[in-house]
Amino acid sequence: MKSPRDVIGTISNGYRGAGIVFICGDEVLMQLRRHPPVWSFVGGGFDRRKDHDLLDTALREFYEETGVRLSRENVISKPIHSLGFWRFRWNLYLYFSNVRSSTSDAPARYSHEYQKYRYVNLYRYKDELKSEVHNKTFLFVPYQIRLIRKYIRRNNLNI
Repeated sequence: MKSPRDVIGTISNGYRGAGIVFICGDEVLMQLRRHPPVWSFVGGGFDRRKDHDLLDTALREFYEETGVRLSRENVISKPIHSLGFWRFRWNLYLYFSNVRSSTSDAPARYSHEYQKYRYVNLYRYKDELKSEVHNKTFLFVPYQIRLIRKYIRRNNLNI
């Protein structure tokens, strides 16, 4: 587990990453991370050997951690949330689907990054996660979910 000093060191040296919110109906796929044990969306760090941009990062990380390959054409290419300060950049993209993807085939080689996956309702996610042993979300998740709801309302999406 990284100490706060390690995290600051990573940011000062530069960090780029991205994630994807997989949305099916009125539910989103959440990932219970291992370190720290909090619920978040699937994502990870930019790999200059594999990724051309942060959308590539989000798609690769989603595939590596869930075993589900998503089509770049079906991702909303403008991030729903973008964090950036100093040498830090992190983007969160949306992916809408009519079919729930199964994460039961998530590759074991990445199991050190996550504990499990769960679909939760966009409007009742806090209540649904209360039953979990680890029921906390990553710091920005409530804000990101509000942005997702706003995007859905603004674009008149029927979910």
